[in-house]
Amino acid sequence: MSVIWNTSRRRGFPPAWRAAAALWLLAAAGCGPEGGRPLQLSDLTPPERLYVTRFVTLERARAVALGEAERGGALLDSLAVAWGDSSLAAARSALPADPRRQALLHGLLGRILRAEQDSLLDAPRPDRLDAPLPDPPANAGDAAEDDGVVPAGG
Repeated sequence: MSVIWNTSRRRGFPPAWRAAAALWLLAAAGCGPEGGRPLQLSDLTPPERLYVTRFVTLERARAVALGEAERGGALLDSLAVAWGDSSLAAARSALPADPRRQALLHGLLGRILRAEQDSLLDAPRPDRLDAPLPDPPANAGDAAEDDGVVPAGG
């Protein structure tokens, strides 16, 4: 009796299992659909920090302009002069090339703007343009998603 070994067939995981294992490993490494843990201010590179700071400063100035048109217009004009004509190009170059990092950066920016919401809407003041940026916790966006929902007992 002779035994014939089928050496043309590869042994190992079926293709579906290999794909699932690869996705699981990528997600465990922080490369999943969420892109890893949410960013905090301390995680930002200097160009990213400048991008976030300028964005929040511009939102603060716009809030003042909505309340006091003349004073707000002067603030916006002075920002345009201070930042120069190349501010849009500088902002674009400060963005990371990785789309996952961009999503995380804009997630942080959204959390910061939600933390600033009260002062932007109810009390916009020109002296707050240079105020420090808030550093909201990573889960701060979860509770603020539904503005019309009031927690039970509150």
